Amino acid sequence: MNTDKPAINGVLVVLALVLFFPAGIILFVIRVRKHRDLSYQKIYDWAVAGTAFLIMFPLMRLIFTNEINQLFFLLPGVFLLGISQWKRVRLNARYKLYRTIIMEQGIKSILGIEKLINQRRGVVINDLKRMIGHGMIPHASINMYSLTLVFHQKGFVAREGTGDGHIHEWDKPLPLYKPSEKRLPKSVECHGCGSSTIVRPGESKACPYCDSLLSYPQ
Repeated sequence: MNTDKPAINGVLVVLALVLFFPAGIILFVIRVRKHRDLSYQKIYDWAVAGTAFLIMFPLMRLIFTNEINQLFFLLPGVFLLGISQWKRVRLNARYKLYRTIIMEQGIKSILGIEKLINQRRGVVINDLKRMIGHGMIPHASINMYSLTLVFHQKGFVAREGTGDGHIHEWDKPLPLYKPSEKRLPKSVECHGCGSSTIVRPGESKACPYCDSLLSYPQ
């Protein structure tokens, strides 16, 4: 599953909410339900709802002369966009907690991680899949049979569920990084817009221009 791809395009949902309100509500509810375990997409669910309210605000000014009716669309829009940004900050903080639990405490069991993170198993698994896909947890994959993280020699392909009971070369864990290692901040080029941003060791942050996720190079 590609956790960076929404179940239903946000622009389509916003247009449906503004132009075809009942249909837009249905699309939005479907999108939210499909994103139940996708933390990254939940951020944009809040942003989609807030954007729809802000787009409707100038339209309502043409219809209603009462300022209270106008504020009914402006204030929720600002509030929902604020929640979206707060959710983004919380998710980035959770990513750092994942890295601490896995890379410093050495916990690789999904069951153990979900107890420490205090999130549903589906949320934890999708969070970890996204982190692995973006290089925040390098040389790793999730074994869905044993519900554990498996680390691989660089260049080996992840393999899951061999079922023969033997420890293979690709199952041998590698030391990922030592907290004592001194690494310097690096300039990272955004794959979305091409701009450069300084990223510190172990840090993941959103591009200030296009919101693409930037990670410290491994």
